[in-house]
Amino acid sequence: MDKLLEDARIVATSQYNLTVDSLTLIESGRVNASFKVVAGDQAYNLQRLNDFFESYPALGNNWLLTQKAFTQSQLPFPGIVPDGSGDLLSRYNGAWRLTQWLPGQVPKSGSLEVCHLAGRFLGLAHRALNVPQPLTYLEKLPPKWEFTNQRLPSPADFENIFLDYRRHPNLGLIAPAIIRATERAKNLPTRPSFTRVFLARDMVIHGDPKRENFLEAEGAAGGEGRMALVDWDTVGYGDLLIDLGELCRSFSVEKPNPAFKFDLALAALKGYLETGVETLDRIALLLPAVIRALSLCLIRRYLIDALAEVYFSWDPKNFDSLFAQNEARALALLEMIEDMEDLEMEFTKAILGLGGQ
Repeated sequence: MDKLLEDARIVATSQYNLTVDSLTLIESGRVNASFKVVAGDQAYNLQRLNDFFESYPALGNNWLLTQKAFTQSQLPFPGIVPDGSGDLLSRYNGAWRLTQWLPGQVPKSGSLEVCHLAGRFLGLAHRALNVPQPLTYLEKLPPKWEFTNQRLPSPADFENIFLDYRRHPNLGLIAPAIIRATERAKNLPTRPSFTRVFLARDMVIHGDPKRENFLEAEGAAGGEGRMALVDWDTVGYGDLLIDLGELCRSFSVEKPNPAFKFDLALAALKGYLETGVETLDRIALLLPAVIRALSLCLIRRYLIDALAEVYFSWDPKNFDSLFAQNEARALALLEMIEDMEDLEMEFTKAILGLGGQ
């Protein structure tokens, strides 16, 4: 990490010509290594992009296209800063990107007002990116990695874990969770209108609008300027319901209680319907099952990560191993899905009821 910190300082000073007053690692990054750079009265987010991305132009050009759309819509956005040569990505022992620093904190769950504001902001983002027509992005050249939320999970995805890890000493411990997830995958709809959600590529979506990617400005007055959405590496083409499903999933589950909070999801949906471009009928018809499918995508990742003991930063205060941590994540989401299956009709009716408010 000392070498990476030194690389970040070299990039900030020699590539971006900044006079660095402070440079701090941002601990929350899981894919890219991120640093807060303070230079005079300006702050920036400097990221050493994951080697998976290498230096694909889409990571700079798509960011700039999104920035222009948000600026036209007067929405806050972490603008990209070219390096001294005018390049949107800089190269030094890897690919780097510098963006403006957006002040704020990840919003806490459990607040109807915060959920409503996040929904409104996602709706405004969808409108900025798709009206009057979707923006034209560069195709991401890297192949989609295996764990994408735009993949409809199947029972075979879970059954194959038994084959791929058949010699793993902990497979027996996690087998009950794999079986439960397989059954939940069997309960997903098979009608074309649902499966198309995971195949459509006709609208621009953020791709990962989870709670951790929203920022709420502390002490700011109400309104659109109070909320912002970051981490735009996942922007691309898909179905708007993918974004809505991830929004509702991440804002409606409060740790450590895995129950799905319908009131929080409804607050987010009410905000979205005030500003967004998706229709109420389609949301009511498809969104509950989309949330279950997105959760199963995460469960599959957690189960495999538990056996591989990789990916998530280990929390040794609460878990004695990465296996235990990822297993707990999977089990919590399984409980949430099972809870949703029991109450899905009630949730659908509640969504439809938003049309009369």
